Amino acid sequence: MIGSPLRYPGGKAKLFDFFVSLIEHNRLLGCRYCEPYAGGAGLALKLLSGGFVESVALNDVDEAIWAFWTSALNHNQDLCHLVENATLSIDEWYRQREVWRAKDLSDPLALGFATFFLNRTNRSGIIEGAGPVGGYEQGGRWRLDARFDRVKQAASISALAPFQSRISVSRLDALEFIEETLTSPNTLTYLDPPYYVKGSKLYRNAYNHDDHVAVKLAVAGKRSGQWVVSYDAVEPILEIYSDWDPILYSLSYSAGASATGKEVIFLSDALSLPEVRGFTRLAA
Repeated sequence: MIGSPLRYPGGKAKLFDFFVSLIEHNRLLGCRYCEPYAGGAGLALKLLSGGFVESVALNDVDEAIWAFWTSALNHNQDLCHLVENATLSIDEWYRQREVWRAKDLSDPLALGFATFFLNRTNRSGIIEGAGPVGGYEQGGRWRLDARFDRVKQAASISALAPFQSRISVSRLDALEFIEETLTSPNTLTYLDPPYYVKGSKLYRNAYNHDDHVAVKLAVAGKRSGQWVVSYDAVEPILEIYSDWDPILYSLSYSAGASATGKEVIFLSDALSLPEVRGFTRLAA
């Protein structure tokens, strides 16, 4: 199975076993799998390459993330060439940061590479607001190349090529994207919105309280669709989704210091919960 070339704080590839059980338990093998907040898309890639889903629809409103996935799938060899020949210096870091800041959608390859470059050279993979690994003077214990092995990273991007025809990429608002996916037959949609508490520190397109309520209202209108929503398990989220029984689990993640966060999942009425160790359904 293949993984994501991107480093993503809070990435959900660790939910792979749960989703495999969910798909098998609900007879969804070979379905279309959709992520309105694609980010690193590690879970989607594992499900696709593992043969559990037939196709994947990745959506992210962030222009930079969209540009990376567009480049990785539609300009695979060109992106691999840029990665293999990348200059790993602090001057190049500043240059790529300017390309990323410009968000020039007329050249998705340049923007996609800049996004990948910063993701691999910034602390914890956080593109916005985080500095380079090793500091601006490169005097730290680690250097820019600590998470940027040119050969290894180019190979991780090259591994996507055989799946190009089975992965679609879009740059829509998440609520617009799910208007179609939540009502499509044989389709599983996984919504992983920005964290309620730490979202503003991790993601460029963080949500406020009303945004989270809007997501809830959107899925509430499609209760018979096949969808999963996950969040950090905080009181405001439990209140917003009080119509559903919360399913609690723990997820280790890396964004600075290693930590284990309590998270929560909500399932649509059309899905039943399989027995998976570490996942506990509570009464709403």
